[in-house]
Amino acid sequence: MKQPELQIVKRTDSRILGDMAIHYSQPRGFVGRNICYAVFVDGVYYGAIVGGSATLHLVGRDAFFGLTRDNKPKLLKHIINNIFYHIEPKGGRYPIRNMTTRVLAEFRSRVATDWEQKYGNVVIGFESLVELPRTGETYIRDGWFEVGITKGQTCKRVAGKGTDSWSGKRVWDTQNLRPKRVFVRIV
Repeated sequence: MKQPELQIVKRTDSRILGDMAIHYSQPRGFVGRNICYAVFVDGVYYGAIVGGSATLHLVGRDAFFGLTRDNKPKLLKHIINNIFYHIEPKGGRYPIRNMTTRVLAEFRSRVATDWEQKYGNVVIGFESLVELPRTGETYIRDGWFEVGITKGQTCKRVAGKGTDSWSGKRVWDTQNLRPKRVFVRIV
């Protein structure tokens, strides 16, 4: 039986950059810790999936994982955010049944091992954001739970002095809201 194969690639891989350009969220890159995978079946490229650093503030996630003010700084390093997921059929078809869900399941298994090897943190769970009006059906089929919807504010960094240890000043867009469903899953 055919299986999806995930191959670690750099975040600057031309295939991922191409997928980012046509993805609905139009990401411009990945910040923080991350591991990028190209998705193949029988040597054919179908897209990419990326695991990255957990979001600092995320509605519903903290309660789901039992994060508190005291343990949150330590435990966030053990939660992986599925920050990008884009695969497309070839010739109008996927090569295997339930491909999107099977890729997600393979990703969870693989990234947990790779994350521990690369960053030294044993993974306890996953989070992902799905922009409305999308329903997150692939996540639901893979056993994830929807725990909330964000307000939809976005943030970017610009030149200047920030309030944290990162370079640049944070600028929040509170007008052009893009609410997202919050999905979580324990390992």
